[in-house]
Amino acid sequence: MRNNSNIRTLTSLLLIIAVFAFFEISISSCASKSSPSGGAKDTLAPRLDTAFPPNQTLFFKSDKIILEFDEYLNLKSPQQNININPLLKEDLEIISRGKKVEILLKDSLRANTTYIISFGKSLADLNEGNENTKFKYVFSTGSYIDSLHLSGTLRKAYTNEPLANYLVGLYDVKKGADRDSFLLKERPDYYTFTDETGSFGMSYLGEGDYLMVAFEEKGGTFKLIRRDAPLAFHSDTIRLRPDSLYLYDLVLFEPEPDFRFLNAKQKNSGKIQFAFNKDASDFKVEPLGRAADSSFFLWSKDKDTLNYYFSFSADSLQFKLNYDSLIVDSIFTMRLREMKAPELTINTAIKQLRPGDSLPLRTSLVLQGWNKDSIFKISEKDTVNVSLVPDSTDPFVWYLPPPHPRSFTMRFKPGAFYSEKLSLEDSVDFKVDVLKGEDLGTLTFKVVADSAKAMILQILEESDRIFLERAFRDSTTVVLKNTFPRKLKAYLIIDEDENGAYTTGDFYKRRQAEKRVVYKEELEIRANWELELEWRYRIKQAINKEPLLKSDSTAVGQ
Repeated sequence: MRNNSNIRTLTSLLLIIAVFAFFEISISSCASKSSPSGGAKDTLAPRLDTAFPPNQTLFFKSDKIILEFDEYLNLKSPQQNININPLLKEDLEIISRGKKVEILLKDSLRANTTYIISFGKSLADLNEGNENTKFKYVFSTGSYIDSLHLSGTLRKAYTNEPLANYLVGLYDVKKGADRDSFLLKERPDYYTFTDETGSFGMSYLGEGDYLMVAFEEKGGTFKLIRRDAPLAFHSDTIRLRPDSLYLYDLVLFEPEPDFRFLNAKQKNSGKIQFAFNKDASDFKVEPLGRAADSSFFLWSKDKDTLNYYFSFSADSLQFKLNYDSLIVDSIFTMRLREMKAPELTINTAIKQLRPGDSLPLRTSLVLQGWNKDSIFKISEKDTVNVSLVPDSTDPFVWYLPPPHPRSFTMRFKPGAFYSEKLSLEDSVDFKVDVLKGEDLGTLTFKVVADSAKAMILQILEESDRIFLERAFRDSTTVVLKNTFPRKLKAYLIIDEDENGAYTTGDFYKRRQAEKRVVYKEELEIRANWELELEWRYRIKQAINKEPLLKSDSTAVGQ
């Protein structure tokens, strides 16, 4: 009996231990499920698992495509990112659920044609947002898949910056018979969009002859929005033939706009401004009913604004506008408003001068005269009366000629100068420093070209303001002696039309924009430093006319 009691006690104890151990294991197991220890972050983009019909199907006849991927999807902006080539008249209908994407084809398909559905940046996994930007679904309504491929880059003329999200289209050459309007009416047969680097590529293209054009696509029309919109084009017909890969460099330009007179505005009691959309120096404006010596015209620096200055009173003024000396004259009437007369002021933007420079000063009104006894140059050593020299072309500009002391103050006392109705009321001071030779630097920049073509050398400041521009052939040397320290940039324009200025392109006249090449090194003028540089430029032969490689490396169905 005693042994049986011990056995029961031992059995009960083992049972309790077993239950406790099971409970501990259960708790531990549950804890590990609710609080994972972690692991490698998912960096893989969604990949195609199954497709119906299968990818690269021949004799395709379905109106629905079902794609299932290996993980849950976040399909981003499908209507903007998922595109089909060649284009259909009706947009794709796209439905995304879980791991599946359904694509409904609501338009009839061409016979014996390869179609490519590109997903762009829309295909991403649900949790991490990893994108599969290379996925394409390809099918053919005929007996084979087209395999031709091309790629290239798109950059902006003049600045050479890459352009992203621009449409690059291929058009059957027959559509280009009406060159003046087909881009406004026709959608491309094949198209793609440039990426952030300005690069583009098209795959599974059919053999044929095409025109290539690039422009900014707006509104989902796949058409040029207006005739004078910026665009790029390849000059020659693109002849796609089997088993070749082609490379194209496109340059997008803004066409020269048709000349337009924009408006005329009264700016103050003695000034009317005529505005144009471009250089209008050949445009003629003639005042009617006033003596020629009672007013004058002055063009802006860019020749796109014409200012008319007058000092008489009137309710209105009439002008004859001459658009073309052979065709159009029109009469423009400006009703004048009562406006506050401008104050008489004088200013200069110059704070530092070189020893031999004149100090430019600009007045707000045309001066009738000045009082020398009220204009002074003040230095540490003495104070002297000075006279100003008028600019030969601008009646608002005057100069104080050298010599100058190391530093000085220009002082204009009240009454120092006067216009027709006003005189200077307050005293005005300008402090100017004159630099020494060791504060300045010298740059000698020689450009040598391997061609006798006309060229233009441009040297720009950091702000892109043109510092110097020079036309030349073969070679030229620029010497910037005793110049303020600064950083500069250099460019060469290949002046194809030899007009001494940059000329943009014209798609309708089959003219490309003139090439503008940057000098890759920075030009820096340093104080008390002489620098000599030489730029040897070689004109590269045109490419893009011959196939470069024989392959198609585009990923499909991944």
